[in-house]
Amino acid sequence: MTRIGVIDTGINPWHSHIRGGVTGLRIYLDSDGRIQEDDDFRDLVGHGTAVAGILRQQLPEVELFAIRVFEQDLSSYPSLVARAVLRAAAEGCSILNLSLGMSSGPGSELLTMACREVMEAGCIIVAAGHPDNAALLPASIPGVFGVIADDRVPFGEIRIDKDLHYPYAASGSPRDLEGLQTSDNLWGNSFACARVTAHMADVYQVKKGDKS
Repeated sequence: MTRIGVIDTGINPWHSHIRGGVTGLRIYLDSDGRIQEDDDFRDLVGHGTAVAGILRQQLPEVELFAIRVFEQDLSSYPSLVARAVLRAAAEGCSILNLSLGMSSGPGSELLTMACREVMEAGCIIVAAGHPDNAALLPASIPGVFGVIADDRVPFGEIRIDKDLHYPYAASGSPRDLEGLQTSDNLWGNSFACARVTAHMADVYQVKKGDKS
């Protein structure tokens, strides 16, 4: 079974869109600025759970490995994300979903190196881009599948245009939540990223089956 690493705000495994099948950890900076790990992958924001809900919708049996690199807001450090990328690969994740984007700056070279290392080892990385920023990391790293949201793309489909800086596009809408209007829900490149990740997982499973 394909294991997908979800590097995000964590995942709530008891959410109605998830219903179990999640393991994971948290990577964080302690009070002395040192990178630490523990097993607290609770989602305090909801973003990672929404991303995981799309993956579970399209891949009901997929095994999800959550790596939480955010606390109570959507800000983190390239060094933490780099560590998360390496840990996800070490935990057997063949596909990594990074519904996040970071600008170049201190620590960005670590993130680039980590992504290159795991891709050379055979991992697939899918990351959220932005139509107004062609240099987001890790989406702009060669070999990473960079994704933007485009609601002209029907649900269940993706668009590929190799002439664009971020060649992949999908719907940016999350799954519907009972009692919440679509206009009040989250929307964006993060959820398009998850849809492309699910597509890549399907392709990976087919190729894996062909080799057996």
